Amino acid sequence: MKKYSAIWTTDVLSDLSSCISFGLKVSKEGARELKIAISQAGESLGCFPEKNPIFPTPKWFPFVLRKQVVNNRYLVLYTVEEEKVVIYRVLDVRRSFQQLL
Repeated sequence: MKKYSAIWTTDVLSDLSSCISFGLKVSKEGARELKIAISQAGESLGCFPEKNPIFPTPKWFPFVLRKQVVNNRYLVLYTVEEEKVVIYRVLDVRRSFQQLL
């Protein structure tokens, strides 16, 4: 079985920080669990990165994004490139995020 390495971009680290900061306002334990769930989701992409559906993007978009749903509220958006999975964004589905792409 081919193993891909997961690369987290600076945008995704900022997204993760925002999601956790928001979660801390509600519950410290919930924010901690969210961080773990998103981290595990990203790392799990190393085994079967193409198992998730393609995320619809505009025609001008330069590459194919895939999406993994975490906790029914967050999308992990990534691409599969040769031997690596590049994770670009973690977005809250409750937000309007099309302009963030």
